[in-house]
Amino acid sequence: MMAEREKISVIIPAYNVEKYISKCIDSVLQQSYYNIEIIIVDDGSHDNTPAIIDRYADKDNRIKTIHQINQGLPAARNAGLKAASGDFIMFLDSDDWIESNCCKIALKQLLLHKADMILFDYYREFSSRTEPCYSYKENKMIYNKNNKNDFSIYNMKTITAWGKLYTRKCLDGIMFNENMRTAEDVDFNYRVYNNINSAVYIRKTLLHYRMLESSAIHGFDCDVKNKFEYPINSIKKYMICDDAEKVNAYYSFLAIAFIVICQNGICLDTTKTINEKVEMIKNLKNELYIADLFENTDRIKIPFSRKTLILMGKYGVNIGIILSVALKQKLKS
Repeated sequence: MMAEREKISVIIPAYNVEKYISKCIDSVLQQSYYNIEIIIVDDGSHDNTPAIIDRYADKDNRIKTIHQINQGLPAARNAGLKAASGDFIMFLDSDDWIESNCCKIALKQLLLHKADMILFDYYREFSSRTEPCYSYKENKMIYNKNNKNDFSIYNMKTITAWGKLYTRKCLDGIMFNENMRTAEDVDFNYRVYNNINSAVYIRKTLLHYRMLESSAIHGFDCDVKNKFEYPINSIKKYMICDDAEKVNAYYSFLAIAFIVICQNGICLDTTKTINEKVEMIKNLKNELYIADLFENTDRIKIPFSRKTLILMGKYGVNIGIILSVALKQKLKS
């Protein structure tokens, strides 16, 4: 069925990842599917990352390296997209790695179902344990545009750029928005989905996602609220329309943004008292997009455990949000 005629481009943006980049690259070089190109974009690293990736490129002609001044993750991925020559595209973060049969399984299932995109599951890699993370209970589910579907491609659980294999055709003319400092995956995929006629989900853990406490989505970030404002305004312009699925997707994204702002921008701030945090969460209602979210909670399609946090904010049970985040951090540690 698959004589390795199809080329897969694996795009890896890299910034100051000297501790992790070798494991990432090795996992792609060791793929059971050989016809791949690996495009590594060094986004102005200050450590040994540039030297490491150049050494790999000298040893394997499937590797292309790009060195640029620091411009951020969206620009690094765009540089990789512009350089890619493959029929299929996969994004991989430089601190993560993939199973040796990832490309082969993903491509085989994509071709089998004649799909535009395939989604697969991953492992969460903590410092002392590994946890499989599944998006759905079913082994395989199909999405067809304008038909009754097994799942929605707009699900926030599967919105990342990684964990997917795209056809080059469905990415035609679409790039990451380089003005976004967060949620660039959401914006990118929402626009790509307009080109998706069919997709398939397989319940296979093919990627290892490293849980770094220092990363932007896991640690305290005093600027996270400001970072979300531009993506929220941009995404709203094209997602609020006559398509109910898109409208629901927008409010689901808004719900996740509210949770991240509460968690990373308020609750994880060790300099604030509980009373100060309660007041800060309360004041979020003054933001028009948060007020809009609270008026449309019926449109939110996220797990109930997370939707509960939105309802707490809506009805002023802000101490509940703080306690929930504290419990989550305790369980994680």
